[in-house]
Amino acid sequence: MIERVFFFPDGRLRSRRMLGTVIVFAAFALFGSLLSAVTPVWATLPHAQVIWVTFAVLFMKVPLIALAGWLIVRNKELPGREVVWSERETGEILAYLKAEAERALAHRDVDSRLEYLSGEAWHVADRARGGQKADAVSVALEIDQLRRQARRPRTAS
Repeated sequence: MIERVFFFPDGRLRSRRMLGTVIVFAAFALFGSLLSAVTPVWATLPHAQVIWVTFAVLFMKVPLIALAGWLIVRNKELPGREVVWSERETGEILAYLKAEAERALAHRDVDSRLEYLSGEAWHVADRARGGQKADAVSVALEIDQLRRQARRPRTAS
């Protein structure tokens, strides 16, 4: 259920809901700290003091800690495991690489920029699956072609 509240069906984050929830939980945590600071008021009643601190810590701070823990556990990109991109993510990466390659042509260090982008495109091609593998190889070859053209000396027409 938490997943449906904070994420769209396609996996994108519902930013406003998440931000609002984090702000509310952070306010509760800060309020819990304030409640803990006024604990000496209950010095004459030790049982009330224990209940007060338990309430301040458990009910005010634990929700924020639990949300942070859930987000950390939900992250599927763990060290040592291969990262798997969705089709949407792969498409966005390829579009970005293509745009950056075209933008790199206007810079003096065009060769080093295109070399880097080519390496990234081939990396995506290695990781892509299905029809997107062909798209990724196509983008990588286009960047390599741009790099070869950028190396050629320009002649005046």
